[in-house]
Amino acid sequence: MDRQLNLKNIVLIGRTFEEYHKMFDLGSSSANEYILDVASGVSSFCAEASAKGYNVTASDQIYTSSPPEIEKKCRDDLGIVIKQLPALADLYVWNFFRDVHALKTHREKAYKSFIKDFKKYGTKRYIPAIYPSTDFKEEQFTISLVSHFLFLYEDHISYDFHRKVIRELLRITSKEIRIFPIVNLKGKKSLHIDRLMHDKEFNHLQISIKKVGYEFMKDGNEMMLIAKSGCN
Repeated sequence: MDRQLNLKNIVLIGRTFEEYHKMFDLGSSSANEYILDVASGVSSFCAEASAKGYNVTASDQIYTSSPPEIEKKCRDDLGIVIKQLPALADLYVWNFFRDVHALKTHREKAYKSFIKDFKKYGTKRYIPAIYPSTDFKEEQFTISLVSHFLFLYEDHISYDFHRKVIRELLRITSKEIRIFPIVNLKGKKSLHIDRLMHDKEFNHLQISIKKVGYEFMKDGNEMMLIAKSGCN
């Protein structure tokens, strides 16, 4: 049997600007582009990127909840993950994080930074959105980033749901969609990858897999890049 985190539902785990920058290879992205963080949860990317001058909008259904409710769920979810990690430590690469304790400290810093910014800006930056549908305008954003949502939870989310989310992101994104990681919770390439890349509905797009400079789950160092026709 494959070893993996035992998660009944999608967990609310925060990641930082530094992680996003590496996961999505943002070095080539202009701070003038309009970036959508999809199913962003309690990541501090929006708060940190905005402070650096980026134009970022975060979106998640959790933003209908109050800060105390979100913080409790995040704390509980982080506890569930941290409790399981020591027995699964060999499935991960401990370079970005020195050990489980360092990981916990990093995650706590991320969600606390998010909570502070969420309290201050509310729905000015953090838009409630229940994917696969949104109220965003057509091509409102230049780039959409999908972190630890699609592909990772393939046992929880159907391929049809993946298609619907990508279809919606294509509607509201003018340039490209970046998805990280492309492995599932077992650390194996998601079965949805090949299916998506050969889906006739998307054959007009430029879909590629790119290696990035971030790896926590072993072999989880690639992102999918979906570029609309005419974009590179």
